[in-house]
Amino acid sequence: MLNIIPTPKHIEEREGTLSLSGICAFLSDGCDGRVVRAVAGLCEEIGKRTGEQAALFASEPRGKRLSVRHGECGEGYRLSVFEEGIDLWGDGAAGAFWGVATLMQLVRAYGAEIPFLEISDSPEFSYRGFYHDVTRGRVPTLRKLKEIADLLAALKINSLQLYVEDAFTFKELCGIVTPECALTPSEILELDAYCRERFIELIPSMASFGHLFTLLQSESYNHISELPGHKMTRNYWLERQWHHTVNVYHPETEKVIVSMLKQYIPLFSSEYFNICCDETMDLCNGANAGCDKGEAYFYHLNKLISTVKAHGKKVMMWGDECMARPELFRERVPEDTVILNWCYRREVNEWIPKFFYEQGYSQIACTGTSCWESFAENVLISTGNIESFAAHAKKYGALGILNTNWGDFGHICPFNCNLYGLLFGAEKSWNPDSETGEDFELSASRLLYGVDINMADTLRALSRASFTANWSEFVIWHSAVTLEGKSIPLDFGGRYSAERCIASKEACSREVERLSSLSERSVAVEDLILSARAIELMNREVLYVNGEAGYTDGAALQRDFDLWLSDYSAAWLRDDKPSQLFRIEEFIRSITKVPVKGE
Repeated sequence: MLNIIPTPKHIEEREGTLSLSGICAFLSDGCDGRVVRAVAGLCEEIGKRTGEQAALFASEPRGKRLSVRHGECGEGYRLSVFEEGIDLWGDGAAGAFWGVATLMQLVRAYGAEIPFLEISDSPEFSYRGFYHDVTRGRVPTLRKLKEIADLLAALKINSLQLYVEDAFTFKELCGIVTPECALTPSEILELDAYCRERFIELIPSMASFGHLFTLLQSESYNHISELPGHKMTRNYWLERQWHHTVNVYHPETEKVIVSMLKQYIPLFSSEYFNICCDETMDLCNGANAGCDKGEAYFYHLNKLISTVKAHGKKVMMWGDECMARPELFRERVPEDTVILNWCYRREVNEWIPKFFYEQGYSQIACTGTSCWESFAENVLISTGNIESFAAHAKKYGALGILNTNWGDFGHICPFNCNLYGLLFGAEKSWNPDSETGEDFELSASRLLYGVDINMADTLRALSRASFTANWSEFVIWHSAVTLEGKSIPLDFGGRYSAERCIASKEACSREVERLSSLSERSVAVEDLILSARAIELMNREVLYVNGEAGYTDGAALQRDFDLWLSDYSAAWLRDDKPSQLFRIEEFIRSITKVPVKGE
């Protein structure tokens, strides 16, 4: 079984192996500098396995060779491993780079001897993206963002978008956000260059219509909100999800939003700009009550599109609001706009991509890692979502796949607990027809976690355990009973039973024990242990709130939450800026101070 992900389109394994001892690399004249540096990194990896230096030459070396050449353009590559060495040809520089990534996986999987083989490979989709929410509470450090870019490059993902509402030091947010809780211009510029080196396009993604809660709640800009003077009555995370839309007809709105766009646009070398414009919840429900929502939406949208195009960028935008207004959509949205078409259900209905196909717009199918309702990704939903949407995307000629990783309700899920969904998205955006059974899962486990056990089994167990302690549903319930004066049961839409909750708690304990028994544990495995502990505690919390016998000791439960929180906070600060960690800390430190059934 060859451990290569994404799975190559055509691969033939032959009898025999090539010893990498004594191999020398040869790079043809005119080879792209990024490919040269990637080959140098491969030579270092080979040296670690053989104990010998793998030299790099600008002319054909004698003896065993690693020959790398590429043409003018294209992402396809051909790779041969045989008695005399390795030949790699890329259709373009990107193709050669992806071929080196394949070789790197082979060296890391097999060591100093790799199997004879022939690979002819190319991606199904030209656009293969990963979309990471950095604005709902968890803002990665620049070091972590570079680690993410390295992983994307290893998986042949060629686009990265970071979702920003208030996680950037816009001058409009001066005194509200700081470099300790947001990205800075210098960090964006450095990351952009780092991504380009790896054939990844860093595309800006900025909320510019809805989802501007922090801006609109500020004293300086509350007057341009559709709901000026709105007072929070629910949990912060809930308010942020719902009340965040600008007053499109206020004379200052365009000036403020255009200013933010102009601060952000120059930092990116990408030809694209994602203006978002999704979920405009409050549109015409406040200051403009009674106005036509369709007219209001496209009035503001067209101003945004004009601004972005005036600065030489092509527009990307979410398609949900356009889908709700098809006639105005065709009239008002330029045909060169790229529509980001999202759906996060396990099975994606074919009519969703068919709609934009029939409208004649270029679209990108936006899948999801399903991480935003628990401390670990829900692979029971994400794998089906990604697989079905990728198949539809292929049928309806989509540009590609953008696999989203949202952080609703505080972004509680660590990045390392989204890895399988990220990898699965990379697989299906390169080769949507590939098999992803047990062999694939074992290969993914070795690649992502460095273990020889099937980590997909762990993720499935944690996904099932999360159904009885869904984070977002718990937050909604908690807000209702502690802030809104409501008396409602905590039953997760009828899914709750003590037996199921106890089974979920015990399943988490087994996974903690299973992973803790590994002789060597990567940081990713340690983070999964941490998340398994969290899901176990949340199930105990549900049993506590519901007054189940044997689970009524709130003091003991709070002590265990506090012990977990100490480890969780340390892991957060290892990879992320402090940002809004304090909100999770405050919530967890008081999690047992809620009405208990029977009291």
